[in-house]
Amino acid sequence: MKLHLHYFTGLIGMFLVMLNSFAQPPAEGANKFLGNITTRGQVRSDFYNYWNQITGENEHKWGSVEWSQGSRNWGSGDRIANYAKEKDIPWKFHTLIWGSQYPNWITGLSQSQQLAAIEDWMDAAASRYPDVEMIDVVNEAFPRHAPAPFKNALGGDGATGFDWIIKSFEMARERWPNAILIYNDYNNCEYDDEVNWTVELIETMLEAGAPIDAIGCQAHDAWQLSTKKVKENIDKLAATGLPIFITEYDIGESNDSKQKQIMEEQFTMFWNHPRIVGITYWGYIVGSTWRNGTGLMSSSGSERPALTWLKEYVKNNPDPPNDFPDLMANGGGVTNYRLTVGANGRGTVTHNPDEKQFSEETQVTFTATPSEGWIFDCWSGDASGSSNPLTITINKSTKITANFITENGKPDLITNGKFLSGTDSWTVRLYNGDAEGSVENGEYKLDIKDAGVETRDVRLIQAELLLEQGKWYRLVFDAYAAEEKMMSVNIGMASSPKTPFISSEIQTEFNLTTSKETYSVEFPMEEETCDDSRLEIILGTGAATTVYLSNVSLFEIIEPPDAVNMPIKKNKKRHINISGKGSFVDVRFNKIEKNSSFTIYDMMGNVVRSENFKKDFGSDKILSFDIRNIPRGYYIVAVRSGNILETSKIVVTGK
Repeated sequence: MKLHLHYFTGLIGMFLVMLNSFAQPPAEGANKFLGNITTRGQVRSDFYNYWNQITGENEHKWGSVEWSQGSRNWGSGDRIANYAKEKDIPWKFHTLIWGSQYPNWITGLSQSQQLAAIEDWMDAAASRYPDVEMIDVVNEAFPRHAPAPFKNALGGDGATGFDWIIKSFEMARERWPNAILIYNDYNNCEYDDEVNWTVELIETMLEAGAPIDAIGCQAHDAWQLSTKKVKENIDKLAATGLPIFITEYDIGESNDSKQKQIMEEQFTMFWNHPRIVGITYWGYIVGSTWRNGTGLMSSSGSERPALTWLKEYVKNNPDPPNDFPDLMANGGGVTNYRLTVGANGRGTVTHNPDEKQFSEETQVTFTATPSEGWIFDCWSGDASGSSNPLTITINKSTKITANFITENGKPDLITNGKFLSGTDSWTVRLYNGDAEGSVENGEYKLDIKDAGVETRDVRLIQAELLLEQGKWYRLVFDAYAAEEKMMSVNIGMASSPKTPFISSEIQTEFNLTTSKETYSVEFPMEEETCDDSRLEIILGTGAATTVYLSNVSLFEIIEPPDAVNMPIKKNKKRHINISGKGSFVDVRFNKIEKNSSFTIYDMMGNVVRSENFKKDFGSDKILSFDIRNIPRGYYIVAVRSGNILETSKIVVTGK
């Protein structure tokens, strides 16, 4: 009887081994990978049943390989590389440069000795694994995380603020010409300050021509945030143009149903985000992961519901959106140049191909389209002249700016008013309160957590504007808020005595609604010419909310008396009164002189309607003007009778 039992048990074991040998991971044949890591330094026999990418949890870290200087143990690392080769799946070297789990002996060396040791470490790794597909070149460099204590040997912060990171990538590319080089960090798709820092790092690296191929988001805390928030942050990273890997995702939830619910919601977003190329879950065996509750399967093979759902979902969705379908097959090493497109003045710029990075010798065509009342003037930055469209060949990181001027030939004094260059030239000033600014989809997003009190508030500022005495100017911008919010604007001196240039009698306060509207302020520059004038967009007090700004312009008006709302002096006797009534504008004259005129302007100073009156109508007359054929919006009515001019703003709410 015992012999038969042993024989039967042996057959079951052989059968299970055969099943494992023929099993395929759910992402087999999909256009994204679903990976995992080693379990306590080992690759489990069931790994390939679930995962088709592998990362060593600790096996390739410098401190694990070379704890004693000059003595390296590659045994555990080799097992990972060999397993990946056997199964024909990609693997990642994790990590080259990290301010944790590095060998202690390096801190006792001089900077020159540290650099030599780093070079030796990279040389040894490249010699051992010349064909590795992916490398976390620098890990967790955010200032509060684990920047390498030996970073000064690599150039320190330097002129860019990130010189040592750039140097690390350059050294890696010299040794691995075809590997996908990744910057990897945690919290960089979760929390705003770390997301924004990562964007700044990546954009600086691209501007410097650093050979970075992708962004790695560990996403350890993503499960604690809303999927909407995580996606918004991933979209910010995606705006850099680089592909993204989710490198260390896990869900620290011991409740099966809750873990499954989070997995369904967040993983579905990850899998279907077009800029995400692959996802690695960080450990899968309960009791053998770095954080409690993250395991997906017992050591005996019993799946938690989240894993059961995950493998079925991936198997049934093999073709999610992927903007980089050839990245894993072709690898990194392609020299990509960063393109930054901007616009001064009111107009749009498009380019074809519509990408942010280009390989060498790519031809790109730019087209500038002015807004109504504006004309295209010229290109600046890394292009010149006035050809439109313009075609150039990309051979370096390139900046192209389209410059638009008014039909009267006046330039826009605001730099980056369309926010095509991110937050460049704009500063959030916290006199009190708390707020963070970022740019999304051509809008400046000011997330106000605390608006402040009285004059101690939150302001968005652009300085170094030149305003000349005796000239008139118009400020125009689009704005809306997540909920109604009072906002005001000021233009004045940047330094003491900080004299405002806009009269207190001119409307500068606006009630923002949840719908985007265009706002305008017109004013004469009565003070002495100032080359350090400052525009302040003042968010005032009140409830915390989010304010969105776009299309900010400030420009000179050639004939202001016919187009602006002039400040009204106190006790001024008015000879002409303008008022709106239904679909008509009523104008009351004490006396109409010969050659009187009635003109309606839009907010760009364009004439929408104009009528002249040559007859003397006598005294105390009212004329009504039908405005039903004028599109809805904000307008300025100017009425001139002899030497008398009156203006008034109107809102047309018709068609």
